[in-house]
Amino acid sequence: MGASSWMLRGLGNDASLASAAHGAGRSIARGATGERPRGGGSEAELDAFLREFRVVTPLDHTDPALAGRADIMAAWRRDLKQEAAWASRTSGRWPVVATLAGAGVAAPVAELRPLLTVKA
Repeated sequence: MGASSWMLRGLGNDASLASAAHGAGRSIARGATGERPRGGGSEAELDAFLREFRVVTPLDHTDPALAGRADIMAAWRRDLKQEAAWASRTSGRWPVVATLAGAGVAAPVAELRPLLTVKA
């Protein structure tokens, strides 16, 4: 959520069974995203992310009726942290794209930067 991804063109490499990795994986386990410091993503970081990025969820966090429901808002924030950009390995930190290209498995076509994310 919020991190770039890459579109790759498969090269039909028989040694890789004409398949490629579908992602870089997570750098932080789902259950650890709310912990500090290993969990990453402080409340301030989440607030900054929510100001800069459009997140669509079934819960409208701006609804005044939820202002007094700290339990609901805490659960919503915890769920968002599990999918935040800092919880996933990104192509910038992990050389997944370069490794696939170097091995002749796939070639990069375009880097995709998200405009919004939907979290159900």
